[in-house]
Amino acid sequence: MDNGNVNNDNKGNNNNYAWPVRLGECLPPLFSFENLYRCYLKCRKNKRNTMNVLKFEINAEENIFTLSEQLFMGTYMPSRSVCFIVEKPKMREIIAADFRDRIVHHVLVERLERIFEPIFIHDSYACRKGKGVHKALERVKEFIIKGSRNGNDKLFFLHLDIKNFFMTMDKEVLYRILQKKVKDKNALWLAKIIIFHNPAENCIIKGKKYLIKTLPPHKSLFNAKPKTGVPVGNLTSQFFANVYLNELDQYVKHALKCKYYLRYCDDFLILDCSTERLEQVRGDIENFVTEQLRLALNEKYRSILPVSNGIDFLGYVIRGHYTLARRRVVNNMKTKLKMYKKSLVVEQQEGICSDLFPIVWHSKGRNSSLSKGKRIVTGVQIIKYECSVIETLRATISSYFGHLGWADSYRLKAKILKRYSFLNEYFVFMNGKIRPLCRWKQDFYSVKSQYIYYASLFKNSVILFQVGKFYEFYDDLSDEINGILKLKEIKDSRRGVKYGFPYTMLNKNINKLINQGISVVIINETNRYVFKLKERIPVIKIGVLLCRGEPMCSPYLQ
Repeated sequence: MDNGNVNNDNKGNNNNYAWPVRLGECLPPLFSFENLYRCYLKCRKNKRNTMNVLKFEINAEENIFTLSEQLFMGTYMPSRSVCFIVEKPKMREIIAADFRDRIVHHVLVERLERIFEPIFIHDSYACRKGKGVHKALERVKEFIIKGSRNGNDKLFFLHLDIKNFFMTMDKEVLYRILQKKVKDKNALWLAKIIIFHNPAENCIIKGKKYLIKTLPPHKSLFNAKPKTGVPVGNLTSQFFANVYLNELDQYVKHALKCKYYLRYCDDFLILDCSTERLEQVRGDIENFVTEQLRLALNEKYRSILPVSNGIDFLGYVIRGHYTLARRRVVNNMKTKLKMYKKSLVVEQQEGICSDLFPIVWHSKGRNSSLSKGKRIVTGVQIIKYECSVIETLRATISSYFGHLGWADSYRLKAKILKRYSFLNEYFVFMNGKIRPLCRWKQDFYSVKSQYIYYASLFKNSVILFQVGKFYEFYDDLSDEINGILKLKEIKDSRRGVKYGFPYTMLNKNINKLINQGISVVIINETNRYVFKLKERIPVIKIGVLLCRGEPMCSPYLQ
C-alpha cells in the first residue's frame, strides 16, 4: 500500500534511505576538532575567495580549536550577522551568518539529518539530497498521470502556501518538535542557542541600505514578533523549515490520507479527482496550521482548479503531457539579454564613434550607398568582445537555458536565439550545450598560427591583425579586398607576412571596407605573454546595417 512514506516502507530496496542514529553507533564527538575541521572544509567549498573565509583561513587551525573549546565549555555564542536586500526575482531580506557560525550550522544539521531524514516523507523537497526543484517537477508530472489515469479522469489541484513562513515560524513550537526526537544533549543545547538567537540584533547592514526601508514590514526579521522568525540565508533555517512542516506532512499523509501530496519548502500541492474532497482538506489543513503550528495560510493560494488549466509551481506551468516555463522567468531572461545587448552591441546610423577606436563612417548619400537588391546600407553594427562580460553572459544564458531544458521549450529557445541573434557571435548552441565560439587563452607556437586560428573563426570577415605598430595579413587577399585597400605584397618574410599597413592607417582602411559592405574584425595584442608569444584577442567586429536595421548578408558578413 502506497501511504507516501517510502523511506519506512522500502528500507531494503531504497538506496536513498538514511539510517537513523542507533544506540552505540560509532559517531565522532559532535564538538571534536576532527568533526569541526571536516565541516570547515565542507563549508568553505566554492567560497574560498570571500573575505570572511580568507580571514578565518589565516589561522584556521587555531580558530577551529577555539571554536571547539567554546562548544565543549558551553560558552559558544553566534557572532554578528550580515544583512542585505536582494531585489530579484522579488525583494527579500537576507541575513547571513558569519563564516565561523556557518561551520557550526553544518555540524548541527549534519547530526540532525541522521535523525530526521528517515522521518521525513518521500515527497518533501528542498534542502534535501536528491530532492531539488527538478525532482519535485518530475514527481508532479507523475502524480498527474497516475491521478488522472493517464488523462482518462478529470483531475483537480489545490495549491497552498504558508503566509510569511520564515518570519512567522514559532521558535517555541520548533524547539518542542526537536525535543521529541533529539536525545543528544549537546545537539539539543546547540539547536536551542541557534534557534533563540536573534540575528537581527546588532547585525551589519551591507549593500543598498535604503532598500530596507522600502521592504514591506511583514517581510523583515526586524519587525518579527518576539520568539518568532528565522533568518533567510542560513543552512539551519532551511533545515528547520523541513522539520517544522514535517508535522504538516505527517498530518496530511496519515490523518487526511492524501495520496497525491507534495511539498517544496512552504509551497505544497494536493491533487484529487473530487473538488469536495479538496475543499474539506483545505479546511482541515487551515485548522491544523493555525492551531498546531501557529501559522497562517496565504489567502492568494486557495483556489481549486482543474489540472488542465496548468499548475503554476516552481517556475513552471505544468500540464498533463507538457510543461512550460513560467512567463516571469522568460521575461526576466529577455530583460537580462537586452541589458547584455546594450552593453556589447552598438548600432549607429550615419557616423559612429567607438569607445575603443575613433572610427567615423559616413555614407556618400542615399543614391551612392551600397545596396543589396532593394535593401540600402544605412549604418554599421559594432560587436564588442569584452571577455569578462561575455563570461557572465555565458553563465546567465546557461542558467536560463538549463531551466528551460526541463520544460517543452524548443520553439521558445529558437525564438530567443533568433530575436537576440548577437548571441551567435559569441557562442555555439549544439545538443543542449553552450560552447564559446572564441577561446581567448589558446596556446600558439607562432604569430601566424594565431592569425590562422582567428581567420578560421571569422571566415566571412576581413581580419585586421595587430603585430606591434602594424596590422598584418598572413594569407592571400582576394582581388576585391586588395583593390579596396591597395596594399603591396611583402616578399620573403620570415614570419610569413603577405600584406600589412601601419597602425595610423587603421581608421581609413576600416572606412574603406565598411563602405563597400564588408565586415571587419579587429584583433589587438595585449601586454600579456603566453609561452613567449604576445596574447592577441578579438576587440570588435564591425558589420553593415541594412535599412531594416539588420546586418547585411554578403560574402564577407557572418
